[in-house]
Amino acid sequence: MYVDFAYYSDTYGGSLLTEAEFSGAARDAENYIRYLTYLNGDIFADMAQAGVIKSAVCAAADACYMARREQEQGGNLKSESKDGLSVSFVVARKDGESVDGYAKRCMYQAVRPQLLPTGWLSRRGKVGCTHGNECGGYNCL
Repeated sequence: MYVDFAYYSDTYGGSLLTEAEFSGAARDAENYIRYLTYLNGDIFADMAQAGVIKSAVCAAADACYMARREQEQGGNLKSESKDGLSVSFVVARKDGESVDGYAKRCMYQAVRPQLLPTGWLSRRGKVGCTHGNECGGYNCL
């Protein structure tokens, strides 16, 4: 793994996850960040941005854990009424959105402010762009 629990707890200052919970959440976070940035190469090989990338992994791990925990704690229930007793839960998940879809949306919201300034979230990629007929398709700005 790119980020270990010592970095998460000591440097990042995370306290939401235990060491056992962190390994699974960090693995999911790293896979998602790799998916978001694959057009631009291997983000985890960028040593110049290592601190930012590690913080993004930690933020995404926290977001992933919280999104899945909300589901486990009955996140689907929005309201219930029985014999005058009313129960409601406020959920951030959209109607019809899967747990994985919600977790990915939460992870994106967590990593976007950190990775956007680095250029890693650019969807143009290093090989080509969408203006192939105008610029030859290579490294268009």
